[in-house]
Amino acid sequence: MTTLAIHVPVLTYHSIHVDGTDYASNDHLGLAHDLELIHRLGFQVIGLERLIQAVTGGNWDAIPEKSVVLTMDDGSWFDWYDLPHPHHGSQRSMVNILRDFRIKHGPEAQPELQATSFVIGSPAARQSLDTSCMIGLDWWQDDWWAQAHAEGLLRIANHSWDHRHGSLPDSLRYSFSASYGQFNDVNTLEESHWQIRQTQNYLGSLLSAPPTPAFAYPFGDVSEYVAEQYLPKYGESMGLLVAMTTEAAPVTPGNDCWRLPRYVFRRDWTSPEELTKVLLG
Repeated sequence: MTTLAIHVPVLTYHSIHVDGTDYASNDHLGLAHDLELIHRLGFQVIGLERLIQAVTGGNWDAIPEKSVVLTMDDGSWFDWYDLPHPHHGSQRSMVNILRDFRIKHGPEAQPELQATSFVIGSPAARQSLDTSCMIGLDWWQDDWWAQAHAEGLLRIANHSWDHRHGSLPDSLRYSFSASYGQFNDVNTLEESHWQIRQTQNYLGSLLSAPPTPAFAYPFGDVSEYVAEQYLPKYGESMGLLVAMTTEAAPVTPGNDCWRLPRYVFRRDWTSPEELTKVLLG
């Protein structure tokens, strides 16, 4: 296999997306089915940090030919705890879905099984978003992040301080722009520090080891200033080596490390057949 032939799909799930009880309406069921498909197709799940080493160090020969990376966004309790959804029944957590796969098939089936959860730093923003975007049961706390990161099956990484989410009240916003929901409008050093450095520092205060050295743009909205100026200048000193978008493409040699693509469940595939096409390219 030549370096030019390498392509690694990074698959993204949102555990707060529980809108039904079938594959296409529930990210938990999606992940459980997708793990089985990934395994049947002969793909190896690798950790995001291993992919980062290839992207930044050029050692692509260390990446298995059929590799896939798993990520989660937003960092709610649904990532870690089994929860009784008030409308759609008990939901198996994302980490327990990984554990279930390992118990069923044995650790040798996917020896590097791991996912990365990109989390929102601000406790106040998460509390607000819990009401406006989830189900208002205070299920968006960070009490599990340290244990998850230390265990290693679900690693923790930076998804900004407040997601620059349009539903946040003015009192929680860095600025009062009408387009606050667009992260691509971030264009100052001050707000970039507020969104990214502040989150890195917060994660550093909670975790016993550095967070996974990746930043995920909220909504996948790439700020030109952040990607072209801020992260190239300040990223490494903060412990960040790559940034993830939601461009629907695999990671390949030659990608801009501050604009690595990811596929998103229910946007880029809604069935096992569609995921097969994503994986096989």
